[in-house]
Amino acid sequence: EKSTPKNISLTDPAAQWSAAWGPAFYAYSANYLIDIAAGIVVDVEATPAHKSDEINATKTMIERVEDRFDLKPDRLIGDTNYGTAEILGWMVDEKQIAPHIPVWDKSARSDGTFSRADFVFDRQRNVYACPGGAELASTGNIDQGHIVYYRANKNDCSACSLKPKCTTAPMRKVTRDINEDVRDSVRALAGTEAFQQSRRERKKVEMRFAHMKRILRLDRLRLRGLNGARDEVQLTATAQNLRRLVKLLGRGPPP
Repeated sequence: EKSTPKNISLTDPAAQWSAAWGPAFYAYSANYLIDIAAGIVVDVEATPAHKSDEINATKTMIERVEDRFDLKPDRLIGDTNYGTAEILGWMVDEKQIAPHIPVWDKSARSDGTFSRADFVFDRQRNVYACPGGAELASTGNIDQGHIVYYRANKNDCSACSLKPKCTTAPMRKVTRDINEDVRDSVRALAGTEAFQQSRRERKKVEMRFAHMKRILRLDRLRLRGLNGARDEVQLTATAQNLRRLVKLLGRGPPP
């Protein structure tokens, strides 16, 4: 990470970026779907370096492998970038895949005030209970296609002794994703031995990416554009698979 340089007097946004960070450049992500037991890359997809594109690539690869090879994983291992409510809900509800993925959650607060985790959700009544005992209700409206707001009563907040530790607004509100039940079930998986085993096995995936960058030198692309990135990533994955197959199938000379 870089800190933003101070006292930039350039008026052109492109010139400001160049002065701050250097010349702009395109970046791409190599997304692998790997069979952990064999260490084989079963599918690969190159995408622009955006989180939403990487999530969509996960769906594409899983469905493509199922169509081509009739293979579907029982569990999927990934980092927190794949722990969004959207992809977790898709894996659990549509694909019946156990997500061994840390849940993406940015609700924790660093200013010492109450976070969403301090509020208790009553699923049957569809309300939150705050640390002071008041209830936060929702109108049921869905914002941005997946967010539901729960708001406290203004009079309850005004009379609450915990308000300085809760909010500076007239009343407190918390958000809940429409797939929050799925997120809760995935959080429950994190305490299981199977989940911890998956976290250890994820090292095999990281080894493929380290080999890609350091040995095969794919830290910089030779071809331009997304199609060029796809070609290079597919060729790199093929080379890694051939190397792996030699180790799995190859035999030494006879004695």
